[in-house]
Amino acid sequence: MKPLLHTLAVSAAALAALSLSGCASLVLPSADTMAKLPVVRFGEQAPAHQEYVLLLPANTPLPIDTSVEGSLLAQGAKTQLTVTLKKNLYIYKRWVSFDDKTWMPGQDVIDGKFRITIPGEKTGTDPGVMKAEFNLKADH
Repeated sequence: MKPLLHTLAVSAAALAALSLSGCASLVLPSADTMAKLPVVRFGEQAPAHQEYVLLLPANTPLPIDTSVEGSLLAQGAKTQLTVTLKKNLYIYKRWVSFDDKTWMPGQDVIDGKFRITIPGEKTGTDPGVMKAEFNLKADH
């Protein structure tokens, strides 16, 4: 009998673009407009009711909350992972930059996948897997 759940692969760029853009315009504002936006470094408080550029600095610990939960489970689990980036990443809606000057659509620069498997899916005794992989596309 095949398990009901199979490996799930989803484009990370597509999910990131949806989560970052909301109803954002598909057109990047002018360089002049972008230069006027405040840059909020991860860990700083974002300005209330104002657009801003988010900076995820290279080599800075970035926390990722993870959890497995739901009504099927008698016991769930939560933990926090920490990752670091190799280089600065500026984010504005669906746009990304490495220098806060040259902006590109995020899905043109970053690619990735999510993988989820249930325990025992391969051998009956193997652990379940939750994996997120993020990669720079060629030339970035």
